[in-house]
Amino acid sequence: MQLKNIKKGLYRQRAHANPFKDSNIVIPSSPQSVDWSSYFESNKRPDFVDIGCGYGKFLMKVAEKNPGHNVLGLEIRDKVCEYVRASIENLGIPNAGVMRTNALIFLPNIFGGGQLSKIFILFPDPHFKKRKQKGRIVCQQMMEIYEYLLKNRGRLYISTDVEELFDYMVGVISAHRGFRPLTEEEMNEDPLFCMTSRDTDEALRAGVKTGKVFSKVFEIKKD
Repeated sequence: MQLKNIKKGLYRQRAHANPFKDSNIVIPSSPQSVDWSSYFESNKRPDFVDIGCGYGKFLMKVAEKNPGHNVLGLEIRDKVCEYVRASIENLGIPNAGVMRTNALIFLPNIFGGGQLSKIFILFPDPHFKKRKQKGRIVCQQMMEIYEYLLKNRGRLYISTDVEELFDYMVGVISAHRGFRPLTEEEMNEDPLFCMTSRDTDEALRAGVKTGKVFSKVFEIKKD
């Protein structure tokens, strides 16, 4: 996968946007109102979603390796979305798309119940300050939404280079009904698991800085 004539420097934006103050974003009235043909070559709904996709390295690689699935990246930063959109077009990946929206608030407006088989939350904003932790994308309230959106046996993938945040996310997810952590053997049999800790821009930076990336996969079982 090689980008031509697209300079990331032209699309630079600070790493973390305030999810409660940005207004120029996509807010579908309902999942049925989304025109998926404007995001993908087919009009098929996505069943993989990369929340906070950043500059799209992981998003595009997953789409290329899984041509039978539409993969949607969600990103709140406008310039970063422009870069991802241009990159997808440049590479001609028909099953990758990006939407500028606030995933902390509008996921139920975008996806229907049981629509998703994979949710990726990779290197999210840690929001260290206590007063900002309401903005964490993994929290008790969001778990209700992830449970609703995932189909039976759907999987939730998390990765971070912040051990404190990793422990927090594992605790929140483990406490929610229906989600179970995969064993090491199960995770190693999942090719997407290896990609979550290796094939993102953040993972490459983390590896250079500390050599540590913490990753986990959870699966939901619905009655």
